[in-house]
Amino acid sequence: MTRKLLGLLLCFLSISLFTCREKSFEEYDESEFYKSQGIILSARQTKTILDDPFMKEIKYEYFVNDSTILRNSENFSFIDMTRGVPIEVLVHKKNPKISFYWRNGLSDSITPYQLDYIRKKMDTIMVEFENLK
Repeated sequence: MTRKLLGLLLCFLSISLFTCREKSFEEYDESEFYKSQGIILSARQTKTILDDPFMKEIKYEYFVNDSTILRNSENFSFIDMTRGVPIEVLVHKKNPKISFYWRNGLSDSITPYQLDYIRKKMDTIMVEFENLK
């Protein structure tokens, strides 16, 4: 009886863990996304023992439009992920809370407001770095 119950419990847990995970970018069609401007807010080494020693969790914010800025995070094993770096983000057309890092740099569609916002963020981060010296 307890073996059956344990088996059912393990089966239920594995199914619920598999179905509750977030989809990766590869599970979407690229045409479901548009490119938007973002900036890395933090890039910290992950603390899980199973992670790659170069794995970083980046937290970033990105524009849905000039009046809406959202935040997200992802894990990467890129060395050049640094706080204050402007990035381009892929944002889901139907659900803007779904986003993925695309590349470092400025978006072709960046607006003057977004550029000013990114510059101010970068300036603030540079001042913080200067004050640490």
